[in-house]
Order: sequence, then C-alpha cells, then structure tokens
Amino acid sequence: MVIPVAMWSPKMLRVIFLLVLIQWVFVVSYGKKGFSRGVRVGPEPKTCIGIVPNKHRENVVSIRNFGALGDGKTLNTKAFRTAISEIQNLNSRGKGGTLLYIPSGVWLTETFNLTSHMTLYLAKDAVLKASQDTNGWPIMDPLPSYGRGRELPGGRAKWHY
Repeated sequence: MVIPVAMWSPKMLRVIFLLVLIQWVFVVSYGKKGFSRGVRVGPEPKTCIGIVPNKHRENVVSIRNFGALGDGKTLNTKAFRTAISEIQNLNSRGKGGTLLYIPSGVWLTETFNLTSHMTLYLAKDAVLKASQDTNGWPIMDPLPSYGRGRELPGGRAKWHY
C-alpha cells in the first residue's frame, strides 16, 4: 500500500529525512571505493612509516644482540638497559646516532631510560609489554616544571631561567 505524499505526517517526513541524511553521510564519508575518504573504520595503522619521516641513523643494533627474547615471558630489562648504554657509547664516538631495532614479538620489560640521538624502532607486530611487578617500577622525583605535587601543601614552584 502506497501512502500519498499529501497524507505524510511530520513525524514520517522527519524519519525519511534522517534516513536520506544518514545514507548521504555514509556515501560521502566512505566513497564508492571502500574506505578511501572520511572516517577510518577498522584497525589503526600499525606503523607510522609514510606519516612520520624516519631519521637516518648511522648505526643499527638489534635488541636480540643483547640477549633479549620476545616471548612475552622473559624479562628483558637488562637487555634494554645494556643496549641503550651501548648506544650512548656508540653515539659519543661518532655522528649520526643509532637505531635500536625491536623485532616482532612481545618484549616484557621494566623501566628503562632512552637516550639522545637514537631511534627506538618497533617492527610490525612488536609490542613492549610492561612488567606487572611493581618492584621494578621505581618512584621517581618529579621534574622541576611539575612543581610540588598534590601530596605537599602550597602552590606550584615558580622557576626563573
């Protein structure tokens, strides 16, 4: 049964308008060739290659060279700290910096500090996983720009340069 246009209620007109609007938004957002424009649907890209230029580094070292295992069970903190210490030594002797290559796998670690003139490169499907043992996560003093913190009375410290 077809209802003549003259008999359409305002509520019915709003519903039709919304359906047409939703269809138009879908076509404009996703285009005719799949998800080529507009909102991204699905997993985010796993790499930033092509988005952020990769700085050339003269030296390349793999975390595996320092005894790390990407099995998700072995604690690799010592390997990361040793690798970064070695990178600091390499960088002090020459120019160009160093790339620390992390192959695919799950790399369990506690805290480690990065250094200047290095690139931490995670290959596709490489994951750095934080150890759940809180003894490996030291409490660090706040940086001067963070002020006193919430646990102490008073305002934020003012630093003059």
